[in-house]
Amino acid sequence: MSGNEETKIQGDEHIPQTPPASESAKSEPPRTVKSGPSVKTYVPKTMDLGEFKKLPLRQQKKVMKEELWAAKAEELKEIKRQKKKEVRKRRNQRQAQEAAESGMSRMGFKRQKLEEQERSGIRFILDMAFDDKMDDKEIKSISSQVMRCYSSNRQAAKRVDLHVTRLRGKLRERFDTAMPHHVSWSQEHVQMHDKEYMELFDKQDLVYLTADSPNVIESLDPQKLYIIGGIVDKNRYPRLTLNKAQEQGIAHAQLPIGKYVKMSTRKIMTVNQIFEMLLRFIETDDWKTAFLDVIPQRKFKNDDEESTKADEASAEDCGDSSESDQEEEPKQ
Repeated sequence: MSGNEETKIQGDEHIPQTPPASESAKSEPPRTVKSGPSVKTYVPKTMDLGEFKKLPLRQQKKVMKEELWAAKAEELKEIKRQKKKEVRKRRNQRQAQEAAESGMSRMGFKRQKLEEQERSGIRFILDMAFDDKMDDKEIKSISSQVMRCYSSNRQAAKRVDLHVTRLRGKLRERFDTAMPHHVSWSQEHVQMHDKEYMELFDKQDLVYLTADSPNVIESLDPQKLYIIGGIVDKNRYPRLTLNKAQEQGIAHAQLPIGKYVKMSTRKIMTVNQIFEMLLRFIETDDWKTAFLDVIPQRKFKNDDEESTKADEASAEDCGDSSESDQEEEPKQ
């Protein structure tokens, strides 16, 4: 060994050796960092800071959690309000464009559409037999969806025969107390029944529309009555409507959504969305147009974005059930 090599080795003995990155990572487990404010630095909104500090630590955490939850809830409400505002804006723009093309005022155009409205001959049922499976908020939501169905049928170029069946219990109470104007709704556009549909119509004419059915419909038969399940369940009751159809021995089918559009979520829609898609299909005889015009944009996969952007001006985001809390009385 030469003198130079010996000197180099001796010098290296005094240099601390840094372990490779992989070995260092193994020796120290990753630290978890909690997000959100700390109770030690939190300033309460609903009580004096001095009183807050006097509370036991567990009570301080409870107060902080409740205040943060309330603030988040208000933020979500504002987001929903903005979504509804955008829906109305797009609808008004579409109606204004149609009115301009006809050379009439918007209100005059709406009146003319109502006068020229045709009866399609297609029949639908909204099955309200699930009010025992919904809480008060969901009852409020589904009643709003029924009202939207009535309003959509009045505005449609081709109206359908719409029946609301088994309107009893909490849902009937909701209509009678919070929505008393429903008694003056046009019989041409909706008929309300206390009875179950099996008591009103022939069993062989009934078809229950459910996303769980293996059958897919491609057309609508005027001889049939198509049933839409009136429930807001948040996926708590899988196969509920399919099981009911099978137990009653009636036909069932699903809409051909998967054949025409790709969705990023399950094919679960609100009652009024399903009804509006069906109305749009009756008007256009085009399933893809019906789906793109009604299904909320957020439910589409990315590779469908280009096709949906072209329809954005006419697409109406009806939102999910939780967004339909505010009710607006339809004009008679």
